[in-house]
Amino acid sequence: MNKARILVVDDDPFCSSLLLSILGDDYQVTTVNSGFDVIDISGVQCPDFIFLDIMMPGKNGYQVLKDLKDDPLTQMIPVIIVSALTEESDENLALRLGANGYISKPIIPTEVYAKLKEHLPQ
Repeated sequence: MNKARILVVDDDPFCSSLLLSILGDDYQVTTVNSGFDVIDISGVQCPDFIFLDIMMPGKNGYQVLKDLKDDPLTQMIPVIIVSALTEESDENLALRLGANGYISKPIIPTEVYAKLKEHLPQ
């Protein structure tokens, strides 16, 4: 059975490594540390699911999310925001832009798996 492909987009190496350690046994995980890499990688590797940080230099997560949802090749990929921003307005903006969910940092493994189960076919 093929493992689902997960793309983790976060400029913080600790958070990327943490998600890789949580998901690596059950999923095929690719990590990138820049919003600029997401569209290129998503078009080539076609991930089944994306975990996306908001606060990144250059191109933030909101911009990346908008790009993903505007592109017919990537608009159906479920995207969960994983962010240190905890204001309700941040979550509301992400959801309006097309995010499928929002997880506040610090990352809790059970919450990560719950979001995956909601959005990935078993």
